[in-house]
Amino acid sequence: MAFMKTDPNSFDFEKWTKCMTEVLSETPDMLLTEGDRQGEPLLREEIAKYLHESRGVVCTQEQVVISAGTQQLVNHVGRLLRHMGIEHVCTEDPGYTPVKNIFRDWGFSMSSIPVRDNGIEIEKIPTNIRTAAYVCPHNQFPTGAVMPRDRREQLLQWAQANDSIIIEDDYNADSRRSDISAPAMQGMDEGKRVVYIGTFSPTLFPAVRISYMILPENMVELFNKIKLEYDQTSSKTEQLTLARFMKEGWYQENLKRVRSLYAEKLRESLDAIAEYGGNFMTAENTQSGVNIILKIDTHARTIHEGTVGSARTDEIHNEMTDRMIEAAADLGIKVRGISQLSHNGQIYLIFNYDQIPLSEIRDSVREMIADFNAAIMKGGLDMPSIYEVVRLTDGKPQFLPEHFQRLENSLGSIGMAVPFTQEKLADSIHELAEDGNVLNHNLKLEVDVSGHSILYMSPTHYPSEEQYRKGVPTELFHGERKNPNVKMMDRALRDATDAAIKEHSLYEVILVDKNGQITEGSRSNIFFIKDGEVYTSPLHQVLPGVTRGKIIEIIRSKGIAIHEDPISETDIASFDAAFISGTSPKVLPISSIGDVKYDVDEALLRDIMCWYDEAFAAN
Repeated sequence: MAFMKTDPNSFDFEKWTKCMTEVLSETPDMLLTEGDRQGEPLLREEIAKYLHESRGVVCTQEQVVISAGTQQLVNHVGRLLRHMGIEHVCTEDPGYTPVKNIFRDWGFSMSSIPVRDNGIEIEKIPTNIRTAAYVCPHNQFPTGAVMPRDRREQLLQWAQANDSIIIEDDYNADSRRSDISAPAMQGMDEGKRVVYIGTFSPTLFPAVRISYMILPENMVELFNKIKLEYDQTSSKTEQLTLARFMKEGWYQENLKRVRSLYAEKLRESLDAIAEYGGNFMTAENTQSGVNIILKIDTHARTIHEGTVGSARTDEIHNEMTDRMIEAAADLGIKVRGISQLSHNGQIYLIFNYDQIPLSEIRDSVREMIADFNAAIMKGGLDMPSIYEVVRLTDGKPQFLPEHFQRLENSLGSIGMAVPFTQEKLADSIHELAEDGNVLNHNLKLEVDVSGHSILYMSPTHYPSEEQYRKGVPTELFHGERKNPNVKMMDRALRDATDAAIKEHSLYEVILVDKNGQITEGSRSNIFFIKDGEVYTSPLHQVLPGVTRGKIIEIIRSKGIAIHEDPISETDIASFDAAFISGTSPKVLPISSIGDVKYDVDEALLRDIMCWYDEAFAAN
């Protein structure tokens, strides 16, 4: 795994170093004693002053509690609520799962309250029960919903009427763009019933973890009683450094600079997603300042549950999500899954763009999307499956009877019957195309050995007009399918060929078996032309491609000789032209196999391209 990308321009390390040097050289005596359990008074004073100026928070430094991370602070809140006799907690749905888990571990009874465009549904929060309501009103995680002022006032009225507490998590207050019209609820309430939580994590740098909360005055006394039972988890040296950094105005200065930088990074990220995301990826919740939500939509639908049942759909979803997270990490990009939002074939990920250097964002997003597409195309990992890729043209599936027949043959070879009818498949394709407004795309159908059958949009790589005109480069690859006649995913072979294609900037690689014979492409069939005749590998060596079968049928109908005989890798230079065939490429000229060049304008090749396009259009 690669190291995560970092951007030195995202923080003023020179001034931070100056502040830390002053702490070490001018106040060494302070470092020889333990840190304050509540947090260093110098930093608490700066935080209180800063929050009043920036967010309208009303507090003194005695109300500020510092810790290394929000989750530690929420643990403190749980203890305080227990002391106050509050036994019920409401959280947002969807919401921040770690906080839910903390309150659940503390034994609180829990209610999940739906979030809408204007924030948590206040009307569904229990009444006449002392409750703590955890909310993110300013930029709700993960939906991005913003609670307007009148709804905030309504929530404060609920807290007053029910003798309850609001936990206001303003987790990205500093990193997001100015939000003057939406002051902190803590200030609106003058700090009476609101616990305000914030963090410096998005605006300092990852190695420093300093978060804080502002307690209502009536909870400060309770905290003073319990705080000696717990150590301070945030570095005293870093707290004192941050206090100086803020007092000099350098934190605010750095914040202004990086907000502008992050805005540029956001624009670059959104432009790259729009350019490379295609029908699969869109961006949501773009207001956080440091990350955005990616929605990857496969429009997946289960045609048959099989013996495992609906749990298999969740397994496949989780496998694909984990694979995308790993693929991004290998590129040095941080993404996380959001399981609460995922449904109907939609995968949601948090993409952190803030630490990627501005100059690298476009290429990083392009590579990430390419690797996400590859992850989806691999299908389910932990169970062998037969698959078909069907092409939609103007919303209509091409050659569906032929694909269904091959599915029957493939499943029959492993002792299985197709667990649904062709009519059921056609109906599912129609529903997916209509619901997703999908007209021209590839759909992938997978049937695993449990009978679980799923249909979803597959990443589509149709050749460009230039590739049809100039042909595409390929190379030989020594490898073969375990069972060439069965369309079963061979993931080890696919990973190896994908790596070769990516490394050498190829469109395809041509497989060579252990006998040195050309068989097929890694995801296509291959044909050669010599002296006005066509040559291709015999059927027992290759996957019986639907497009391959149509091409052979067309060539024979034109009275042209076609030879289905073994082709040695040593003979490839003897042919005049070559092309690959498949659901996505149709008939695509090969410009070269390694150092061997071919005539992409050979007359018969161009005729075959036209004849197939005519048959394709007439289907």
